[in-house]
Amino acid sequence: MRALLRRLAALVRRDRHERELDGEIAAHLELAERDAIASGLSPAEARRAAMRLFGSIEGMKEQHRDRRSVRWLETLTKDVRYGLAALARDPVFAAIVVGVLALGIGANAAMFSLMDAVLFKPLPFPSPDRIVRVWETTAPGSTATNATTAANFLEWRRRSRTFECFSAEALVNATVDIAGEPTRLAGRVVSARHFDVFGVTPLLGRTFAPGEDEPGAARVIVLSHAAWLMRFGGDPNILSRDVVLDGEPHRVVGVLASGNFDRDVARPGDAPAAFWKPLVFTQAQIDSGSHWIEVIGRLRPGVTIDRAQEDMLAVRASLAAVYPTFKKDWGVLVEPFDTRLVSDSFRQSIYVAFGAVVLVLLVACANVANLLLSKGVTRAKEMAVRSALGASRARLVSQLLTESLVLCAMGGAAGLLLAGWLLAVAIPLLPPVVVPSTADIRLDLRVFAFAAAVVFAVVLLAGLVPSIRTASGNLAAVMNQSARGSSAASGMIRRAIVIGEVAVSIVLICGAVLLFKSLLALQRVDVGVRTDRVVAMSIDLPRAAYRVPESAVQFYEAIVPRVRAVPGVDRVALSQDLPLEGAGGEYLDVPGRTDRILVRFKRIDPGYLSTLEIPVIAGRNFSADDTPESPRVVLINQELARNLRDRFGVTDPIGQTIVIAAPGFDAGGVRPNVQIVGVIGNERTRRDLRRAIEPVAYVVLSQVPRREIRLIVRTNLDPASIVPGIRAAVRRIDDRLAVADVRTMADVKQVSLAGTAEPAWLITAFAAVALLLAALGLYGVLSHAVTEQRREIGIRMALGARAADVLAHVMRNAAALIAVGLAAGLAAAAVATRVTASLLFHVSSWDPVAFAAAAGTMIVVGLAAALVPATRAARVDPTEVLRADG
Repeated sequence: MRALLRRLAALVRRDRHERELDGEIAAHLELAERDAIASGLSPAEARRAAMRLFGSIEGMKEQHRDRRSVRWLETLTKDVRYGLAALARDPVFAAIVVGVLALGIGANAAMFSLMDAVLFKPLPFPSPDRIVRVWETTAPGSTATNATTAANFLEWRRRSRTFECFSAEALVNATVDIAGEPTRLAGRVVSARHFDVFGVTPLLGRTFAPGEDEPGAARVIVLSHAAWLMRFGGDPNILSRDVVLDGEPHRVVGVLASGNFDRDVARPGDAPAAFWKPLVFTQAQIDSGSHWIEVIGRLRPGVTIDRAQEDMLAVRASLAAVYPTFKKDWGVLVEPFDTRLVSDSFRQSIYVAFGAVVLVLLVACANVANLLLSKGVTRAKEMAVRSALGASRARLVSQLLTESLVLCAMGGAAGLLLAGWLLAVAIPLLPPVVVPSTADIRLDLRVFAFAAAVVFAVVLLAGLVPSIRTASGNLAAVMNQSARGSSAASGMIRRAIVIGEVAVSIVLICGAVLLFKSLLALQRVDVGVRTDRVVAMSIDLPRAAYRVPESAVQFYEAIVPRVRAVPGVDRVALSQDLPLEGAGGEYLDVPGRTDRILVRFKRIDPGYLSTLEIPVIAGRNFSADDTPESPRVVLINQELARNLRDRFGVTDPIGQTIVIAAPGFDAGGVRPNVQIVGVIGNERTRRDLRRAIEPVAYVVLSQVPRREIRLIVRTNLDPASIVPGIRAAVRRIDDRLAVADVRTMADVKQVSLAGTAEPAWLITAFAAVALLLAALGLYGVLSHAVTEQRREIGIRMALGARAADVLAHVMRNAAALIAVGLAAGLAAAAVATRVTASLLFHVSSWDPVAFAAAAGTMIVVGLAAALVPATRAARVDPTEVLRADG
């Protein structure tokens, strides 16, 4: 090791060592020369004798340098300096190559950063492999999961033996007064050991203590770092303050460190969680059969997921006697926490986008290889002369590869800068609902290592062949070739590279067209409601002020006429859920039948159908006569009517009595008999537009009230213009209420395209870059060919060829290259586009329109790129060419 360090240090002190070496050699020669003079030789003869005795001075120097230094590193340093000097002599060439490489490497680094953060990095918690989710499943061994009940969670926590700690979690919203303005904050109610599951250490204070999730415990909360900064101004004394949530004071006991908990988003349109408070179960919640909480846990050290699965199955078996009949075949699933952080469609989108960006890099490499081959033609004489003077072919290839490495390293550095900019622009545009909160997307050492690997790969892909070609000539051949142009072999290589660029571009364009056709098909999907000029907002009634169902119903009756009186408002509705944003699931029974139907369960008021223009197919809509005191009624959609007909033979559902759960105001609830009074059009309740329409049952909001409601307003004005008036109307009824989550229904529908629009735009951008690079490659090859054939073209024109003939000749050559590339590209696209099949909607992966559009685009762009050098060839003056040749 000491010898190696000494050799490396010699590289830094090279000039000093050279001077010392020269001094030592001079001293040896002087001593030898004095000895020779003393023996009777003349000074000149003594000098020659000393030189003969010493031997080759340069050879001696080389041996000494080999012993004192790392020779290959010294040679590399020289080659790098030479390469930088060569680039400085041709800055335009260097700028073009670095720019092309920056595009390819930068896009790859940015995509790798996203893919690594989302798919490959371990969770940013201690021992992340021990963090799991625990679900109920509707069948043994099924992966169709369901949330669980409060009673189940408590029994799981008490009876399991393989978990270090358990936590239940549910979403909650709360209104807090900030600077005199009621503001709604998103949050979570969790078990006291929730943060122990993740091994989180707070920035300030503490997390929850044991027992703080028990009845009677003091009200406490933990704030996210982002909420502490943005909502409470980073108050350093926050731990001594009480925050009033929904009219009830809560003591702040901790502030989390910045990081993934600042990005904890559960549903589309939700704000990140701002606070966490203990989940204190009421007896009504424990007795309720509602599946409303999600369970996470930390395994004990050394416990595998399979062992935990066995443990939970044993726990479930011990509880079999207390389960209702319909749950007798249900099971339990233990899975890694990160299994469902990324949806399958988004995972597939990332892989497809990364494959596309790799293809862009290949096109960039091809362009750089073409540029280096063209540059090599101008340096062939230099290389041949150096070879004639004794340089080995390996030494020349080594130097040329080092020059390529310098170029690629500069391109890599520029690419990392571009990647940083791309991430800064793209990250805010990524839908938070599809990007997990644990994903820390940034340029880190893993990305730098990936970029370095890409640079070396590019050196081999783009620099090896040009380096070998440039270093392979002898002096006589090069001098003869200089009179005729570059070799046919070099021309063939450049044309083959262009053909490859065209083929890759075709694959990318086909993929982009297919994804855009799929996106358009999704945008045309009928969601069952009219979304234009509709604005929606959330209102949460605080528990302290609205303790009983009657108080909520009074608010419903007051708010609708108040908002309807706001100028510009046409229609007003109340609902628990918006279209496309989910709905609760409940089982529907028909008296006398044992089968059950799982349906979506929505609470709406009588104005919901008219506001969203959902048609009544049969029967009637809800009316003002459907009050809490009147008989329970229900509307069903066409899909549920079809299910009743196909499974139970109910051909006319109007007047049919069914049984469906009616969750209570706080918890619990009953399963009353309700009468179907109407059949309405199908409204999509799920964000994923690819999924089949689900059966939905609608109940009257006033008969089954909730504190969390959505206010939906149709207007004849710009939706944004009526929001202040609506806020004022709400404040006149209750100035403690916050109007939050204001969005148009057009925005809600746009969220449904999350995970579909992004890959379409990404692939389109990559295809455009590849198309541009392919066009530049074609232009470069033809331009180089025209320059080489200038003398030939001049002779042909002197012998009678017309400018149109020359133009047609060059364009035919271009068309031939494009045609071969098209054939190869279309064949490759027929195979490659099958990878995108799972991302497509109502579009075949072999869609002929996509293939025709890709081919047409490539032909137009390719011929346009060829037109410039073809025009230049047609303008060659034969007189000037022949005079220049002498």
